[in-house]
Amino acid sequence: MNEGAKKQLFQAGIFTGIILAFFLTLALFSVLGRKSWERGLRAAVEQVLPPSEWECGEFVKIDSSLSVSAACFELVQKNSPSKKSLAVILRATGYWGPLPAVFVVQDGKADFKGMAYMQSSAARAFLDSKNDRQIVYWQNIAQELARSAAGQEAKK
Repeated sequence: MNEGAKKQLFQAGIFTGIILAFFLTLALFSVLGRKSWERGLRAAVEQVLPPSEWECGEFVKIDSSLSVSAACFELVQKNSPSKKSLAVILRATGYWGPLPAVFVVQDGKADFKGMAYMQSSAARAFLDSKNDRQIVYWQNIAQELARSAAGQEAKK
């Protein structure tokens, strides 16, 4: 091997090392930020649901391609603790742009509860149109996500 080839090989190794270190750093921040992300979404769900009726439990993994913009949590109804439900928070897009919609799924049926962190006219308009096609569409998505999450729980 001549000197030129050794120099190019050394430079390629340094470049590869820098790229590898960059991706490992990104992966580390992603793993470290996951708990914070879950706590923030749990707080958003708890902000929408009345604390006198519901208690938000553990994060439930969703096995679906839709899980990128959604999260699911176990819910316990305070007046009947044996009955378990799921809370689904997802990024619902509509006339007003993407909004964090919270649904409670009981017995396979999703019920729209409200928008997290939204006191705007857009959130009120979304609430006023509960039978709107957009709400029905996102309810179906929430039901599908809850089925996927329930399937994950059954595998455990």
